[in-house]
This record gives sequence, structure tokens and C-alpha cells, in this order.
Amino acid sequence: MLLLGLLVRFSPAQQVVNRVTLDASEITYEIDKNIYGQFSEHLGRGVYGGIWVGPNSSIPNVGGIRKDVVNALRKINVPIVRWPGGCFADEYHWKDGIGPRDERPRMINTNWGGVTEDNSFGTSEFLEFCRLVGCAPYITGNLGSGSVQELSQWVEYVNSDNVSPLTELRRKNGRDKSWGVKYWGLGNESWGCGGNMNPEYYADLARRYGNFMRTYGENRPFKIACGPSGDDYSWTSIVMRDAGSYVDGIALHYYSFANERTAIDFTESGWFDIMKKTLRMDEYIRKNSEILDRYDPGKRVALVVDEWGTWYNVEPGTNPAFLYQQNTLRDAVAAACNLNIFNNNCDRVRMANIAQTVNVLQSMILTDGPKMVCTPTYYVFDIFKVHQSGMMIPVNVNSAPYIFEGDTLPAINCSASIDSLGTVHISLCNIDPDSPESIAIVAKSFLISDVTGEILTADSMTAHNTFDNPNIVVPHTFSGFSLSGEMLDVKMPPMSVVVLAVKGKLQPPAPIEPKNPRPGLNFRYYEGVWNFLPNFSLIVPKSTGMLPAIAIPGGNSGENFAVEYEGYVKVPAEGAYTFFVNSDDGSSLYIDGRLVVSNDGLHAPTERSGRVFLSEGYHRIKVSFFQRGGGMTFGAYIEGPGIPREEIPAGMLFSEGK
Repeated sequence: MLLLGLLVRFSPAQQVVNRVTLDASEITYEIDKNIYGQFSEHLGRGVYGGIWVGPNSSIPNVGGIRKDVVNALRKINVPIVRWPGGCFADEYHWKDGIGPRDERPRMINTNWGGVTEDNSFGTSEFLEFCRLVGCAPYITGNLGSGSVQELSQWVEYVNSDNVSPLTELRRKNGRDKSWGVKYWGLGNESWGCGGNMNPEYYADLARRYGNFMRTYGENRPFKIACGPSGDDYSWTSIVMRDAGSYVDGIALHYYSFANERTAIDFTESGWFDIMKKTLRMDEYIRKNSEILDRYDPGKRVALVVDEWGTWYNVEPGTNPAFLYQQNTLRDAVAAACNLNIFNNNCDRVRMANIAQTVNVLQSMILTDGPKMVCTPTYYVFDIFKVHQSGMMIPVNVNSAPYIFEGDTLPAINCSASIDSLGTVHISLCNIDPDSPESIAIVAKSFLISDVTGEILTADSMTAHNTFDNPNIVVPHTFSGFSLSGEMLDVKMPPMSVVVLAVKGKLQPPAPIEPKNPRPGLNFRYYEGVWNFLPNFSLIVPKSTGMLPAIAIPGGNSGENFAVEYEGYVKVPAEGAYTFFVNSDDGSSLYIDGRLVVSNDGLHAPTERSGRVFLSEGYHRIKVSFFQRGGGMTFGAYIEGPGIPREEIPAGMLFSEGK
């Protein structure tokens, strides 16, 4: 009845001023599933009581880890969790959290309430929690009060299968095989609670600490540097200039603060304030990305938004240092706006971690002893999970204004993706708490045949779930749409989030018919010294020829050279094809003139991929690679309908004959 009541508020005469255009033929970048990541810090009841209750607790648990929390996180496909902080990370010494729990030293959590930390939840407990949830771990190292040796040894303890004192210690503590942790943070907020450092000093530290984070077997650390808070673009520029080539990611932190009131104590003024602050995330991502592009045009370095969310005064009667807050429809809409922004910027944003998972700030879950409730924000992550690992479809949004006291925001925001089965998912937010909006959606290169949807909304902007009433704000089936030809008309209630699943037929670009196709690709070989792929149109090749497959030509100089390959790839069936390029140093791959894989810059062996939908037949392919000193790696791969991942075979590569 709630949704029916909301939908009948639409007037038939209401003017349609909202238009969303998406073009399924323009897909290039994958929405990394890690954008839907979480963050759990040793703060308040985030870990203790929220995740960890101990093996002797009457609350159902697996080795001390709450079953109800694990099951809830598995349902929303949590891909990655960041731990142990936050500010706590730069005072955390990992050896205090290993070995028999009754022998672990106690410490004072000076950042969050001065409470005693008994270290009963340490490295092995966190990694077991990740295993149960089915997610990757992301560990933040201590660059504030820790040493290079300490972080280096932590990496060895969890990642090495060699024989050493540290691996023997791990085996003594009950773990024979390494965990293989990929993601590592080089400190946290080093400009603030992590050390009050200058960016030049921090960049030197990041290079030094990162240098001793060794690769063990195939366990190569993905190193994430401390980035800026919001719009501190000077920090970003200096860290990228001095350390960008030594790291794999740079973190961005931004919160929408409204801490003069609690999460449920607000009027429309508080609603508008949070929406305005939330939408600034797009500007901060774009401007920081522009800086990264100057130093890393190949987009090798990921922008990692590993702290984000809303921040209010704590709930009355709770410890102010525990940051426990309720979670309303306002938070759900703000989360959806942020996720749309991350999706639309997935060329650079490849991880994000909302703060925090349980009982802290904008959490997924609240607990009280044996009780547990999922928040409105949790349900946004639930209905948005369809975007994980989909290919982002660029959207163009013309939105009606949401006006409050003379200030204006766009009422509608949106993101879209297409999954491996060819279903298009469209997520829409109407941030206006008073006005319904009718949205005309035009899908190019996609013939729509069927639409289903889910909606998250409520009668009140302060609506929230409680332990006694856990289903006040939960998703419902949405049917407020109609399809007419190529136009999909969607009628959104006020303050609502809608996710549509659109089935149909992708209409990929028509294949090309080359003249007199013959096996092999043309190549042009160049010599020179570059930091990035050169502009090949401005330089003269030293030699040219033809190769049956994509391989480094014989007779090369061994270093300081580049090769460009050009011709056609013939695909056997219509469908989604993923191309991979693994290189040391930079490389790129284009299909039909569009960049599909960007792996540019000076770097160790690194693989990047991209997916395109192709019709059966011939398509133009261009692959470029350059080598500058040191090691040399280069290979191009394909995966698609009926084709397991393999090097692009010679039988698929052609050039035009005379």
C-alpha cells in the first residue's frame, strides 16, 4: 500500500523534464566489484560485539565470529573489507594480535575512547572473518608508530610459504599455508591522525616502506598510498609526483558531516545539506583523477575511496567516542548517490570502502547483544550488487532541479551497467523529498524486451529500521514504469532509489569486411626512450613487417623500443569478449578504434583487461607496447563465447592483402 500511495501522487499533466540516455555500444570499463567494499576499525562496537563475540559467547558464532553478521554480509556479496583502521592502524602492532589469545598483551585504544584493547581479534581472526564472508582482506599497515621491519614482517607472515622464522611462527600459531593477502595500505590519513606529515615526507616514507613489502611466490602486494581528504589536491599532486610510480593505488577520504544533530533528528534542511555534501564526491573524484591522469595517463594507479559515508552526532546515551549512529532513508539515498558516482568513474575508482560495516557511522548492520538489524544503507548495497563486475554504460542525465531555500541540486542521478549475461542494470536516485519525478530513459544500441525493478523508499525521510521493527525501510518490487518503443518511462516517488533490470538484445557494431584478408598482423618497430607509449604518428619506425601472432619481433634491441601491431581480429560468434594485456612496461589494446585495455606507463609486470560486445566477424585491432630497461613482459589474451582464456591465437588475426 505504501508504494501505491506514493505512485498515485503523480499528476498525468506533470511535465517530463528528466531524461537519461545510455549507449550500450560505448562500454569500456568494468565496474570493479571492490567498489562495494566495507571498512571495519577497532572502534567502539565495530569489531567487539559487532563482528567478534568470542568462541564462548551464547550468541551463535563460528570460532568467535558472529554467524548472523557473516550471513548478512554474504547476502550482499561483500567483496573486500579494510582493517584494522583508520586511525587505530597507525598505533596497531600486529604481533600483539597473534598467538594464544590469553597471552596477547593489552593496550589502550587512545584514538577511540581510551578503552582497553585486548587484541583477541587479530590477524588470523580477521582473515578467518574474510574467509567466512567470502571477501578479500585489505590490511592497513602502520606507518605512524611502526617500523619498516614491522610492516615487512607482517607481509611475510601472511604471504610467504618459504621456510623462515616468521612462517614457522605462523605455523606454530595454527596456520600452515599463507593467506595470500593482496591489498595493503601504506598508513592511514598520514596528513592527520596517522602522523601529521607533510606530503613530501609521506611520499618518501611510502616509497621506503613499500620497497620492503616483498613479493612471495605469486603474492604480490597491491600497495595503496595515503591520499587526500576531499579537495586537498596539493597532497595528491605531490604524492603522485614523488611516489606514484611506486604504488598501485592512492586513497581518498571524504565524509558528509552533519554532526550538530543525530542521524534521526533533522528536517528538510538537514536532508538537503547531506545531499549537497554527498554530491560533492563527484567533483573530488574528477579533480583528483585529473591529477592522477597527469602522472599516470595509462590509469594504472587506482583511486581508492577507502573511507566515505555520512557522519552525525552519536545516539543519545552512547559513548561519544564510539561513533554509534542510526541510519535512515536519508543515508540510503546518500549511499546510492555515492555508488552511482563511483560506478560512473570506474575508469579510475577501483575500490571504495564505506565507513563502517557494523555499529559505527554509516553502517550496514546494527547489533545489540544477540539482536541484529540491517540498515537502509545495507539494502542499497543489496539492490546495487548487480553492478559488481558489470561493464559500465556511460549515461547522460538531464535532471529537473531540486530547490530548497534558493539552492539547487539535480533531483536525479543514475548509473548503468551490463552484466555477462547481457542484462542492463540501471540505478536511479530521486533525492527530492517532496516531488515525484518522471524520467524518460533512452537506450541506444540495446533493444529492450522486458523490465523488472526494485525500489527503496518510505513515507518519512527519517524512517529507519529498529530491532523491534526491522522492516520499515526495505526493498519492494517496483512497477512504476512503461515501455513504448525505444523509450522507457519511469515514475519515481520522492526520496527513492530504484534499480531496474532491463533484458533485451544488445546491438553491437557491425563487423568490418577487410579486403583480401590474410593471416597475420602488420607491425611497426621503433627505438627510443619513453616513460609512456609514444605518439606513433609522430615518429618513424626502424622496421616494419608481419607476424602471425602478437609477439615481440626478433632482432629487437632488448630495451628502449616500442612495437605497434595493427590488423583484424575475427571473432566466431556474437557476444561479450574480454581482452587482457600483461606487460612490463606500458601497453594498450584498441578494438574498432576504441580503447579497451589501458596498461600504460613504467611498471613491473601488470595485467589489465577490458570487455567489449562484438558481432560475429572481423573487427579492427591495434595493440601497442613499449619497453624501457629492466625486465620485459608482453602478452595479449582473449576470453569469450566458446573461447577459454588464451593468448589471442594466430587463427583469429588477419590483415588486408593487396
